[in-house]
Amino acid sequence: MSRGTDTKERIITKSAELFNSYGYHGCSLSDIMTATNLQKGGIYNHFKNKDEIAEEAFDYSYNRVIKRFRKLLGEAKSPLEKLYTVIDAFASFADDPVVKGGGCPIFNTAMDSTNTHPELKRKARLGIESLITYVEIKLNEGIAEGVFRPDVDVKLFASLLIMTLEGAIVMSCVQNNNYGVQTASKFLKNHIKSELLVNSA
Repeated sequence: MSRGTDTKERIITKSAELFNSYGYHGCSLSDIMTATNLQKGGIYNHFKNKDEIAEEAFDYSYNRVIKRFRKLLGEAKSPLEKLYTVIDAFASFADDPVVKGGGCPIFNTAMDSTNTHPELKRKARLGIESLITYVEIKLNEGIAEGVFRPDVDVKLFASLLIMTLEGAIVMSCVQNNNYGVQTASKFLKNHIKSELLVNSA
């Protein structure tokens, strides 16, 4: 890895942590300079402006989220295990954040940018949609294997799962405990067991 590449990655990593902690508007170029120990010129050797830094920082954070899912799902075998693991992966953000600052960086970005930064909002929207699609794929795999009921509303349940867990993560962060995440995880797993499994009846 070249020195220039190493410096650029350091800027992205530190900026991702700052944006996740304080939001786009709560993080100044001076904050990035302090965190990276670089002068303005050193940062602008690699990026045109703060917007470009924020967009690449989001991509970094998003990839960290996907990496967490893939790592945990690599150990799951049955469709039910895989769906439970998706829930566990979300729940892990409360105790073991993928990016410093806590919570889900995709949702954090969505909340921070909704009325202020169209491009970051677009990226966050696509990120959330990709998570919903991820759950849909696992559900459809389970239906195809005869594990989940064929009449399951895949799109509806996938959306509800993401919404429930994202809200629970926010509650856990605000309350400084895992009650929200643990309660949501238990509820969703019980619902899957009682309503989605073919043999639940």
